[in-house]
Amino acid sequence: MNRTKFLSILGSSFIGLLFVSAKKDILLTDCNDPVTPPVPEGPYYKNEKLNRVDITEHKQGVPIKYVFRVEDEHCKPIPGAIVDIWQCDKDGHYSDFKAENTLDQTWLRGFQKTDKDGVCEFIAIFPGWYKGRITHLHAKVHIDDKTVLTTNLFFPKEFENKIYQNPLYSKGPNPISILEDIELRVDKDTKRHDTLVMQISHNEKGEPIAKYTIAVV
Repeated sequence: MNRTKFLSILGSSFIGLLFVSAKKDILLTDCNDPVTPPVPEGPYYKNEKLNRVDITEHKQGVPIKYVFRVEDEHCKPIPGAIVDIWQCDKDGHYSDFKAENTLDQTWLRGFQKTDKDGVCEFIAIFPGWYKGRITHLHAKVHIDDKTVLTTNLFFPKEFENKIYQNPLYSKGPNPISILEDIELRVDKDTKRHDTLVMQISHNEKGEPIAKYTIAVV
């Protein structure tokens, strides 16, 4: 299914952006949508094996729903793919790490399997930020017990800045630019980042929904 059609069905539109790799190869699906580019795992991944939709636990922040569709290079949905996500809390901390003083805590981590349409959903809070990184969500995709993608997903900056006006986010807006980001500054431009920006809509309560089609090869 074309990415635009998928997001339109979910109540929004999507403008596809091309991803150019370090080798200047243009990676596209049969629908001319970009294959989702990788971003390194970072230091805070743990395979907690938490099969759950709501990863919030007790954490406070602006509620957000994530909706992902996993498809192959032929634009066909991939049922049964495991989407594993993890993120920081509103103050920029991760669960279950000694350096974060959060050992044995499991908030803001979890996985879901995609349904027959290749879709899965999560309930979370909008993440905060920490030094050296733009605001992001981590994700891995596993198919047939093999990790086929490790990446980050990002938010439109205007939307992000509006969220950070909420007093729950005491640090305010994230000052890190894309080209200052520890993981992205190796890029000569912002194309990889731009390809990984989620599309934002809102439900009837005005709560944000972040949607993204993950295309894997």
